[in-house]
Amino acid sequence: EEEEEEEEEGLLDRYNKALDTNPVLTKAITAACVQGLGSILGSLLSTSSSSPASSSKIQVKMVGGAKNQHRSRIDWANVIAFALHGGLINGPIGHYWFEYLSKHGPKSKSYSTLLDQLVVQPPLLVFMFIFLDMTKKALSEMYPSYKRTMEIIGPTIVSSWRFWPLAVYCTFRYLKKKHYTVALNLCSIAWTIYLSKGKQQ
Repeated sequence: EEEEEEEEEGLLDRYNKALDTNPVLTKAITAACVQGLGSILGSLLSTSSSSPASSSKIQVKMVGGAKNQHRSRIDWANVIAFALHGGLINGPIGHYWFEYLSKHGPKSKSYSTLLDQLVVQPPLLVFMFIFLDMTKKALSEMYPSYKRTMEIIGPTIVSSWRFWPLAVYCTFRYLKKKHYTVALNLCSIAWTIYLSKGKQQ
C-alpha cells in the first residue's frame, strides 16, 4: 500500500511539474483526454439507458451485423470532436482566461464567477457546438473526400504540369525575387478558375 501511495504521489508530482513547466500543453492534453473520455461515457450511458425499441432501431440503422453492434455503441466521431475541442480550444482558452481573470479580474470570487459564467461561457458554448458540428461533418466526409481525390489527382497533376512549369520558369527568369509570390499568385487566378470549373462539372 505504501508503494502504491508513493507511485500516486509521484504521478501527481510529475503532473504538477508539467503544469509549472508547460502549462498550456499540459492543460490542453488534459482537456482533450477528459472531454474524449466524457464523450465515450456519454455514448455508453445513452445507449444503455435507451429503450429496447429505440436501441434496436439505432443498431439496425448503424450496423449490419451482430458482431458490430457492440462497437456501434460509441460514436467515435463525437469522441474525436470533443477531444479536439478540449485540446485545441477549451484547454488553451481556459488557461489564458483564468490567468487573466486572476491577475486583472475582480478580487471577489463571487464576482469572478459571475463574470466567467455570464460573459465568457455563453459565447464559448456557442462556439463549442459550432466546432463540434463542423468537426463531425468533416470527419464523416474524410473517406468520401479521399475517394474523390484519388479519382481526380492523376489528371489534375498532369494538367498542372501543362501550366505551372512555364509560369514558374518565366517568373524566375524575368522577375525579381521579391515579386515571385505576387506573380505566382496572379498566375493562380487562371489555375483556380480551371479547378473551379472542374469541380462544378
